[in-house]
Amino acid sequence: VYTIAGSNLYTSQAILTAESRITARAGQHDGHRIPTSAVDLALLESTANGLTLNAGQATLVKAMATSGARVQLAIAPAGAGKTTAMRALAQAWTDAGGHVLGLAPSAAAAHVLGENIAATTDTLAKLAWHLQHPALADTPAWIGQIGPATLVIVDEAGMADTLTLDTVIEHLIARGGS
Repeated sequence: VYTIAGSNLYTSQAILTAESRITARAGQHDGHRIPTSAVDLALLESTANGLTLNAGQATLVKAMATSGARVQLAIAPAGAGKTTAMRALAQAWTDAGGHVLGLAPSAAAAHVLGENIAATTDTLAKLAWHLQHPALADTPAWIGQIGPATLVIVDEAGMADTLTLDTVIEHLIARGGS
């Protein structure tokens, strides 16, 4: 009677280790950066094409494009315009000579992300599976294209499981991507 139902939480050492790695990667700032001028141009281009970003969205795009952070989060309520901001970020990154890849926990989310950022998209699980089973199937070409100038946008990252996210982040960073 003195125990609150659901008050005991459990995890594993594997989850704690993966969380520590992800957190440590978020502290790295040695990744590819694009010039502020390229970001400004992409924001102007977005406005010219009828998609004006608000001040918060523009700040988010500039911060993500120029920070060199290897892992960054964009946290805002649904409908705040994160996907719209990611469209401008992807455009700025590509215009500056980089490569953009989108990943999501589900195929439906990956499809919607792809439509919005005009880049190759797929699921986190597909990448993780191919990394864990390289000899069992033909690896998609986009996996081999990940390099130092690659920006990977993970939509709905909060819905992804920790171990898959850790596997993907470690691979991307090992290949030089952000």
